[in-house]
Amino acid sequence: MNIAEILTQNPLIAAAKHETLQNAIDSKASVIILMNGKINELMKEEFQICNKKKPILLHTDLIKGLSNDKESINFIKEFINPLGIVSTKSNMIRAAKKKGLVTIQRIFCIDSGSLRTSIESVRENNPDLVEIMPAFVYPMVKTIKNEIDKPIILGGLISTKEQVVDMLNSGSDAISCGNSKLWNIEIKRDYKKKENLIFK
Repeated sequence: MNIAEILTQNPLIAAAKHETLQNAIDSKASVIILMNGKINELMKEEFQICNKKKPILLHTDLIKGLSNDKESINFIKEFINPLGIVSTKSNMIRAAKKKGLVTIQRIFCIDSGSLRTSIESVRENNPDLVEIMPAFVYPMVKTIKNEIDKPIILGGLISTKEQVVDMLNSGSDAISCGNSKLWNIEIKRDYKKKENLIFK
């Protein structure tokens, strides 16, 4: 499954918690990042049914019961088998890639120094996608894309449909949003004008 192609058709990612996972499954979001939960919950039939309905990535830094090492990745692949993982940790990204899981490296842009360090980490780890937080750094997306040739996701502090459009039109490839009110908007691309339009 090519996540870049999925996001080209629908660039909306639901950043869901365990208690809102079913809402995310039923929404118009194309991909889900599971932001919390316990490892035993992910092994239950309820989660596995969701896992088959829509692509899910686990934010491994926030799942209780997981250690941050390659053995946890081996466990995830064998017993849970999501589409992939999200992590800020280099060793988790590299281990997941070796297991064939889709990888999203999350980075935080606090200042120019942290951005430079993050860019160097992305180059070293070679994730499939990069999620940049907070989303309001969107005016810098094109500059960052000149540094790293990866699809860019913007996430954090997104609260309106207008913000979603502005962020997508900045050059980002997708947005991740924890606000469930935005999970059911429809986003269409106008390729002639190179703009993103939202429909209710």
